[in-house]
Amino acid sequence: MSFKLVMAERSVAAVQRCIDAGLLAVDDDAEVIALDLRAAVHGAVSLRLNEPGVAGLSIERQVDRFRAKLVGVGRDLK
Repeated sequence: MSFKLVMAERSVAAVQRCIDAGLLAVDDDAEVIALDLRAAVHGAVSLRLNEPGVAGLSIERQVDRFRAKLVGVGRDLK
């Protein structure tokens, strides 16, 4: 199994655990949400690699914002 496939499956499983625990009130399934999160993170990394002066904040803070804005998971959930 490829690394990409493993990471995709792990992302879906993590989102599904959040849904099952009642931490996410979402209309989409875990696979769709995980894909959105992965796309956002990949975009952030691409931006940092191609335009390093544009991204002023740490990647950790940006990922926290993705989680909060895309799926409603706050910083207090680690």
